[in-house]
Amino acid sequence: MRRIRQLKLNTRSIFFKLLISFLVIILLFVSFNLFSLTFFRQSVRDELIKYNDTNMSNTTHDFEEYFQLLNSIIVNLYLNKNLRDSDSASIDYVAANHVIDDLRNTVSNPRFYLNNLFVYDIKHSLILEKARGASPEAIFSQLYTNPGYTYDFWKREFAQKVYFKMYPAATFTEAPNLSPVSQTGLVFPLMIKSDFYPDYMMLAFIDTNRLYKAFHQSINDNFYMLDNQGHPLFSSDSTSRHQLPVLEPGKDWIKENGNYYFYKKGEVTGFTYVNIVPDAAISSQIFHLNMTLIALLVISVLISIAVSIFFSMRFNNPVKKIVDSIRHFNEKNTLAKHTNEFDLIKENIGFMLKSNQDAHMNLEKKTSLLRYYGYMNRLKRIHGDPDEIHASDEMNQPFRFILFQLTFKMQFSQDISEEKERATYYIREYVNQAMGKELNDAHTFQIETDQILSIVYINDQTQQWMEVLNTIKHVLATDKDYFFFTIAVSDLYEHSSEQTSAYEQVVKLIKHRPFDDETRILYDEDVKEESFLLPGTMEQEINVNLQEGNDTLVLQTLRRVLKQMIKKEVSTPVFYRFAEEITDKVQRMLNSLNLETNQVAGSAKSIRLMHTTQELEQYFEMILNEAGRLIRLKKEEHDPIVSFIVDYLQDHYSEDITLDLIAGKLNITGGYLSTYFKEKTGTNFVDFVNEFRIKQAVHLLLQTDMKIQDIALQAGYQTMSSFNRIFKKYLGVTPSEYRRNNIQLGERTSAY
Repeated sequence: MRRIRQLKLNTRSIFFKLLISFLVIILLFVSFNLFSLTFFRQSVRDELIKYNDTNMSNTTHDFEEYFQLLNSIIVNLYLNKNLRDSDSASIDYVAANHVIDDLRNTVSNPRFYLNNLFVYDIKHSLILEKARGASPEAIFSQLYTNPGYTYDFWKREFAQKVYFKMYPAATFTEAPNLSPVSQTGLVFPLMIKSDFYPDYMMLAFIDTNRLYKAFHQSINDNFYMLDNQGHPLFSSDSTSRHQLPVLEPGKDWIKENGNYYFYKKGEVTGFTYVNIVPDAAISSQIFHLNMTLIALLVISVLISIAVSIFFSMRFNNPVKKIVDSIRHFNEKNTLAKHTNEFDLIKENIGFMLKSNQDAHMNLEKKTSLLRYYGYMNRLKRIHGDPDEIHASDEMNQPFRFILFQLTFKMQFSQDISEEKERATYYIREYVNQAMGKELNDAHTFQIETDQILSIVYINDQTQQWMEVLNTIKHVLATDKDYFFFTIAVSDLYEHSSEQTSAYEQVVKLIKHRPFDDETRILYDEDVKEESFLLPGTMEQEINVNLQEGNDTLVLQTLRRVLKQMIKKEVSTPVFYRFAEEITDKVQRMLNSLNLETNQVAGSAKSIRLMHTTQELEQYFEMILNEAGRLIRLKKEEHDPIVSFIVDYLQDHYSEDITLDLIAGKLNITGGYLSTYFKEKTGTNFVDFVNEFRIKQAVHLLLQTDMKIQDIALQAGYQTMSSFNRIFKKYLGVTPSEYRRNNIQLGERTSAY
């Protein structure tokens, strides 16, 4: 009974459960492998057959490509200039020698696998080959001979109307002049003729062994090549000739007499290629594969069992100690006891971890809050309790301040303005995690609604903190459609007493960021105390044109000023002051004329929400268009003559308009009309007409794809020279330059 009880307790132990689990997994693994081995045995045989069939396909493809290449090379010989030069009534020996040189070069090319190449000149009864030229009788009877390929044999073959024919491989005897007799080895004779050149025939002798070694892809040497009629051309095994079985239609291989016969027929030559693989070879491969897999399976099972016992014991020992420790600490029975070790560990460890986590979170929260107040007191120069101040001095070592200034764009305010607080919270948490994960003792907290401050203590991590900062910049820049950041980095300070100076430095850096909407990292060397004064001539030009209501010219001048400011890299506050000064100038001008300024004043509230020169240009365009319209209306109001001229221009500006023409319609003299119009509008009649026409031309340049010549006619200018001259007078550039510049800037709206 005691043994049964002990055995029952042992079966509940972690060691026994782990060991049984491992053994079950091993059993499943073995069962699966045995099943797979049995199930896929036939598949292995099929794969081996498929492998040999693929090799046969590749071999056939290579042979066919070679014969196609050789045919092209030999056909090209018909076009050989030297061969054409030898085509005369008598033999041209110079040309013949050149042909011999060409044949020698072709034969010597190892890619062609040629032993020799003959050109049979029927007209002169002459054969040219790589070393000589001679009569057909001499060549086939003395110099290049084989009992089966005599001169009479070739004479009959040459007479046949066959243009591409391969003959069975044979060995020829070479007897070159002044050299000992030698054997060529096994070669394929290949005859090629052409209807276009009936006086010549080509006879190539292909080195069979080199060709076979280059293209035959199989571990078996039983390879056959048959011609179109099924007659053998070549056999790799000259001692054992196989009787090839008849292949069933639609099949590529057949098994017979203990061998696999793989057939492939060439698409170019029509030759049949046969590879013979003994069944014993495939069965041997399958047997070796089976034995290898079984051996690996046995070794794997033995290793798995040993590893299972080892890890079960290794895991059981510490777990047993943990269980003993839990039972020791749980003497007061605050938690229920369990016979199952896992349940006991789970409940007790979970309880202890939760208690420890609660205590740790409570302590961390108080410490973080104390540190935050300590930093804020020091940054804001608030004197507090000495112990509280000491909390911010815990890291008395070199440090840097990194201030993140968050700036929301108008797009964010329009789309998800109510999410600003949540967005700022998530950004602060990301910066906090990114800094704390890579940099030891880095502290991050929010000091304003749009400012996040990180304190980085430098401890041989100079390059590391820069890499982390660049990574943060890259992540923050991904949402550039809604907001951007200015990241200011202070100098390296040695003592925590300098934290106020570090904070003042990063705040100063923030104020001197470039005027754009890109996320940037600023260092002290990036701050340029660059002041900008508006040139006196430009200021006078702005005042004069604004007074006259010429908003077009004022806007053109402002654009030039903005370009100069960008070139000088002035900071954002300078851009804002400039925009506010222009706004104030417009308001004072309107006030002096007793005109309404509410729209200009309302628009001025959005200056600080602009972050690019494009936004400033749009702002200037809006207030100047309105101001110019009001000023011009002021000058034109209650004057029937001026109103008539404006209306007539609106309807007939593309026609020929002169001062005398308008005066005649009003029944007054041209001199009186000129003086009157100048007095009422402050502009000469001709200048007023040209300005009106240029406005229409600008609209057509930006809003249509019309040709510039057509736009000139549409605007009332009969010649391109007068149109270019007047356009450049008002806008400073030619019409084509104006269209190109505005398209490059992406501006598809008129500047007027």
